[in-house]
Amino acid sequence: MDNLKIRTMIVEDELLARAGLRSLIDWEKMGFLLLEDAKDGEEALERVRQYQPDLLLLDINIPVISGLELLKIIKEEHIPTKAVIISCYDDFDTVKMAMKLGAVDYVRKFGLTKEELTNTLANIVGTPGIRFLEGETKSAAQTRRDMKKSIQEAPESFEKGYCLCFCMLWKHTDEMVDLKIIETICGQFYHGMGKEIVTKIYEGKMLLFSKAEVTVGELEALRKQIRHFIDAEFYVSITAYDTADIPEMYFLKLLNSIEVIAFYGGGEGIVSLENPVEVMTSYPFDVNQYYKEIDRALATTSQKDMFFILDRLFKEIEGCVFLSVNLVKKLMIELLSRFSDRASHLGGTMEEVTVFGSYKHYQSIVHITSFKDMEEWFYQFVQEYVNAFFSRQKRSESELIEQVLDYIDTNLTSVLQLGEAARRIGVSEPYLSSYFKKNMGENFIPYVNRRKVEEAKKMLKEGKLVYQVSDILGFENSTYFSKLFKKIEGVTPEQYRKGN
Repeated sequence: MDNLKIRTMIVEDELLARAGLRSLIDWEKMGFLLLEDAKDGEEALERVRQYQPDLLLLDINIPVISGLELLKIIKEEHIPTKAVIISCYDDFDTVKMAMKLGAVDYVRKFGLTKEELTNTLANIVGTPGIRFLEGETKSAAQTRRDMKKSIQEAPESFEKGYCLCFCMLWKHTDEMVDLKIIETICGQFYHGMGKEIVTKIYEGKMLLFSKAEVTVGELEALRKQIRHFIDAEFYVSITAYDTADIPEMYFLKLLNSIEVIAFYGGGEGIVSLENPVEVMTSYPFDVNQYYKEIDRALATTSQKDMFFILDRLFKEIEGCVFLSVNLVKKLMIELLSRFSDRASHLGGTMEEVTVFGSYKHYQSIVHITSFKDMEEWFYQFVQEYVNAFFSRQKRSESELIEQVLDYIDTNLTSVLQLGEAARRIGVSEPYLSSYFKKNMGENFIPYVNRRKVEEAKKMLKEGKLVYQVSDILGFENSTYFSKLFKKIEGVTPEQYRKGN
């Protein structure tokens, strides 16, 4: 069956982003076969040449060989692999260059929803298991533009009226299913009142247009009906409009307004908006300073400092006047990458940490719809991370080195391996390797070999033969032992034994 599926490879250097993409949708159900991920362009190129996957989900900013360079090579070598670009908000010029090099579409890296990824994949492939459509597809970017235009033109039959914007505060649910339920309830509710309405669903939110006036009282009654079927909290705004006076993208700005109002909370859930709120689209504080402080707290294993930094950061965000939700999520994901890097340095992975029963941290951040939930999630994450990793890092260098040297001396007559030493001591192999080199000035195996030669010299002076010493010290044969001895001492063990 695998040969009937669309073979897809994720090319992304950030572990959390790779995990998030893998877990965001049911790939197999949609007809995709996920190949092994690639974490840089060189690794991706090697696998593209070898396996020629049907589709790449390609981050542009990847190490070794960039996404653009990779696309150029694929094009020059006529490899029939399609690519969807994973894009940040601030690199659209690069995205356009990628499209010129043959990329078929792009998706946003931060704030990517299941709905958007599903639509993107559906728009660039034919029926699952068949093949790519030729010349008939409409890009997801074009689909989004069409949807925005559709939203702006939605009330064209209602030149004047009232616009309602619904925004749900979900934790664990299928947003599209719930929105369809809400859309149905709203239709029945206003049909029963004899009112004509138009609804539009866009990126996890819903617009409702009505010619007739909408009152707070009827919205309260509507909320009660919705709550019979949907447990999640939600916000809804009311805005009177006249299409003759509204600016471009007015209704999308209303949707962004209710999203950011709901995210930061406050009020009773029904908001009267005369005009869209001003959403901050850049950080009003130095985020790089927070990144540096978190890096220092991670390096020094200071739980107290880490919570102090987070307290300041969350207060600063909350003190802003409606900082963009996507900017907040982007910042949180960047912080997570710091924790991920430190975990990797210690020989672990972020999957070792679970928060509220899940290890899919990237996906959790993307789907959080409330700032308070974001705070709660991140504090819980940090506590779980501390429990999982700080005990590994807090052990003093002197204690660690003392243990590993004792292990070497105790087992000098055996075949010694770094991995076994790390296991016996209770740390990861990469962690022990870096600490050993830092403190001893040489790697583990060269040190072990030098210690064995020192012990060999004592045995040879006692009169033992070369092959006897080689066997006692665990060398696989005396030839190798002799070469190693000469390399370190400048003479063969036989010459040393005879005093030459």
